Amino acid sequence: MPTKKPQRPAPKKDAIPSAFWSTLIAITVVVLGGLGIYLMMENATPKPMRVQVLLDNRCEVIDDAFMAVSEPDGTRAVFVKGVAYLNTTNKAKIMVKVNDKYPGFQFESGKSDAAPRVTIQVNCDTGDRTQRTLDAMKEQFKTK
Repeated sequence: MPTKKPQRPAPKKDAIPSAFWSTLIAITVVVLGGLGIYLMMENATPKPMRVQVLLDNRCEVIDDAFMAVSEPDGTRAVFVKGVAYLNTTNKAKIMVKVNDKYPGFQFESGKSDAAPRVTIQVNCDTGDRTQRTLDAMKEQFKTK
């Protein structure tokens, strides 16, 4: 009596079921969406920051005549040897204005984004009205 050889099962396909791919895509979308929302919320909240403001004084006016100001919080700091420190936020704008000690004068530089170190140039070569104000400041606060 001849013996039958046992039959081997047919080889299985190595295909990955479509349910796996659907699940993987759904998880990826949820994770990336959550990460995006987290980063947007993280960037939207102002963070405290200490800003070192360096004065590039191109006027014949003493550094003491100017001060660093941050907006919108209004933090102010005077310059000592051309450097001022502001405790503000990373969303603030930094500018240089005339020191509050001298209310009769007006000057305002352009605004810069807050960063750990910001250099702001003060240039006295401007229009007639501003020039007259700066000339008066130069006369009163001449560098010694």
